[in-house]
Amino acid sequence: MMTAQKKIVSEKDFAGILEPFASPFLSLSHHAGASADNRNSIRLHMGFLANVIKYASDVEHLLDRYRARYNLNWIYFRELTATAKNFGKASFLLEDIKKNFNREYVILPEKDDFTLKAEAASLFLNEVLVAVFSELQKEAQRLGLSIPEEKPLSTYGLMFQKEVILPHTIEESADSEIDFTTRKILHRYVAFEEDSRFLERVIQSKGHGLASQIPRHINEGKLRRLGTRLHNLVSWYDSYVVNHSIERENPELKKMREISSVQLNLSKIGTILAHYFERHLMIPSPVVNKLKDIVSAPRLLEEAFFFTLYFLVECFHSARAVADAVLPSMLEEVTYDLPVPQRLGFHARPSTLVAKVVQQHGADVKMLVDDQTFNAGSILELLSAGGYVVTKRLDQVQFRGDKRALDDLKILAEYNYGETDNGKDVPLPEILSYLR
Repeated sequence: MMTAQKKIVSEKDFAGILEPFASPFLSLSHHAGASADNRNSIRLHMGFLANVIKYASDVEHLLDRYRARYNLNWIYFRELTATAKNFGKASFLLEDIKKNFNREYVILPEKDDFTLKAEAASLFLNEVLVAVFSELQKEAQRLGLSIPEEKPLSTYGLMFQKEVILPHTIEESADSEIDFTTRKILHRYVAFEEDSRFLERVIQSKGHGLASQIPRHINEGKLRRLGTRLHNLVSWYDSYVVNHSIERENPELKKMREISSVQLNLSKIGTILAHYFERHLMIPSPVVNKLKDIVSAPRLLEEAFFFTLYFLVECFHSARAVADAVLPSMLEEVTYDLPVPQRLGFHARPSTLVAKVVQQHGADVKMLVDDQTFNAGSILELLSAGGYVVTKRLDQVQFRGDKRALDDLKILAEYNYGETDNGKDVPLPEILSYLR
């Protein structure tokens, strides 16, 4: 089947199509220019940045629909628009972090250093925005786009000087599972720190060495996946724990939530900066050298990207420390002697079911085999333990950890860990339905 041929619009006619969309965006250049002329207001405020994000996104969307990135005459205007959008977003997120960073619950080991580095990164991001809007004015004139007079900024995104909130009048619902849910979230924070170890290896190269790390060791995709998982974890916490009495009983939980808020914004900034470096400065294009004159790649990596990654790692450590401090007070630790699976021992099926029980409860459970200790949440470690059990010819082992998890393991053991002596499936009781 033949596809309809796309209609080609002339470059001159496209200027007329774009102008109504570009007009509010280009009017922002007056605000950026005023900021550049006034040293006391070089840091553009959040209301301005919110407008940059909205209008640049609208214009970029239209430019992409008309394939401006593949047109030699329009590609530079498109790249400048994308630069404004990306740096507007990064700057807005950083301003939000700075606005909330002095709250008592935000605990980082290098808090003063963070403040200094954040100011330096903020200054760089906003210097780029000022330069971009200056260049946009020149490019608009070349393309025949009119630059409207300065217009008042829209009020959305406006930040109040003092925080004003409504009274809390909704009573929390009874939740018998809140302790269990909170423990699972805390254990997830512990595991999350382990999953982010790759960031520590990356920042060892310092800011000036980051270019050699991109994209093999650190890239937009890795940071986006990390940010998505962090967002899901924060959402889980906000759905079940925020404003619940358990927060009042364990004030440390609020510290972890505030640290996570900083962490989430840092991960978004890091993703934006990695995207910009990879997609706009690394990939050859007819205008890449012009962009590098506006956005200094070394400064982008050293003052903004490295700052983001370094303190993202610090946030992971701080959240882990809070989780480690809170968990012991929420656990009822017990030790059970449980039988080894008959005939076949801890091979694949029973090891998988034991690990699933431990993971379901978000618990830290150990299997104690003679003089050895194994992580009961790891199938590989349980298989290793199974070999040790066979060597020692043991018919029973100990499990130590959270009582709720061990109670389920005890039931599982009563059903010979889900299999017959010949290794066939055994139906499990309803209480263990999550293993099906």
